[in-house]
Amino acid sequence: MASTMIKVDALNKQIKQHQAGSLYLVLGTEDHLINQVVSAFHGVLRPEERSMNFAQYDLTNDSLGSAIDDASSVPFFGDHRLVFLTRPFFAMSENIKATVEQDVSILERYLKKPTPSTILVIFAHTHKLDGRKKIAKLLMKHAQVVDVQKIEARQVESTLDNYLSQHGFQINAEARTLLLQRSDGDFSNIIDNLEKLFITASDKQITLPMVEDLVAPTLENNIFDLVDYVLHKNVTQALELYHDLLLNKEEPIKINSILLTQFRLLMQVKILTKKGLTQGDLTQVLKVHPYRIKLALQTARHFSMKDLKRAFLGLEENDYKMKSAQIDKQLLFELFMLKFADPVKQ
Repeated sequence: MASTMIKVDALNKQIKQHQAGSLYLVLGTEDHLINQVVSAFHGVLRPEERSMNFAQYDLTNDSLGSAIDDASSVPFFGDHRLVFLTRPFFAMSENIKATVEQDVSILERYLKKPTPSTILVIFAHTHKLDGRKKIAKLLMKHAQVVDVQKIEARQVESTLDNYLSQHGFQINAEARTLLLQRSDGDFSNIIDNLEKLFITASDKQITLPMVEDLVAPTLENNIFDLVDYVLHKNVTQALELYHDLLLNKEEPIKINSILLTQFRLLMQVKILTKKGLTQGDLTQVLKVHPYRIKLALQTARHFSMKDLKRAFLGLEENDYKMKSAQIDKQLLFELFMLKFADPVKQ
C-alpha cells in the first residue's frame, strides 16, 4: 500500500507551503493533470536555478545509476534539487521497449534512504504498477502517490462545467455536445481544444460555429459520421466523407477496419441491452471507453439488428478482399455502399 495518496490540489498546497517531500510517484494517464503536476514541481525552484538544479531522465534510454547519482547530489546555490524520472518500465506491467538494462537495486536503496534536499519525482504513465514486482511495492510504500488517473466519463461533463466556470466562460448545449464528441470524451483532449476556443471567444461565449471551425474531427469522429451515413443509406454523403478521408492519406484498409469495429460494437450493444445491461455494465463487459458506449447506445436503438448485421458482413467481406488483393481497395467501400443502399437487395 502507498504511504500517502494525494490529489493535485493537495500537492500544490504542499509546495506553496514549502512542505514538499523527498519522494513522489505520479500515477495515472490524465495528461492535463500530469501537466499540472509538472508545473507545480517546477515551482519549487526559482527560474535562475533551474538550469543547475533540475534534471530529467527517461529510464528506457538513460542510466538509472546516473539519475540516482544526480538525485544524491547537493543543490547548487539553492535549497533543492528536482529530479524527474519517466517511464520506469521495470515497475510496470506494460511491455515497454528499453535500450538499456537497469540495475533496479540502485533505486531500491535510494527509496529506503532518499537525499533530504532532493525532490525525486517518478512519472509512471499507467493505471497501476505491477504489484508482483519488488520495486513496485517499494515505490508504493515509500513515495507519496500523486493521483492523475483518467477522469471517468461520468465525471467529464461536470468537470468541464467547473473548468469553464473557473475561467469565466460559457458554452451553449450544441457546442458542448460537439466539443465532447470531437474530443472523444477525453478530458485532456477537451482542455487542449478549449485553449484554442478561449482565444477566439473574446466575449467569453463559446458557440457551435467556433467549435466547428477550431476543433478538427478525429478519424474516429469521421468514422462515427460515416457509420451514420451508411445506416441512413445516404450514399452521396458517405462517399464524399470517404473520399475526404482518402485525400487526408487514410488507408482504405484502416478505414474499413475501424468501421468493422464500430459495427461490431453496435451489434454487441444491441444484443446486451436487450438482456438488460446498463451503460455502466456495457463499459465493464466490453472494455470500451464509456463515451463510445454512450454514442453506440444512441445509434443502436434507432436501427434494426438486420441492418447492423448486413453492414457488418459487407465490411467483413471487404476486409477479406482488401487483404487478398482481389480488387482495387479504394473501390470496395463504394461498391459496398451502393449495394447496402440498394432497396432491391435489402
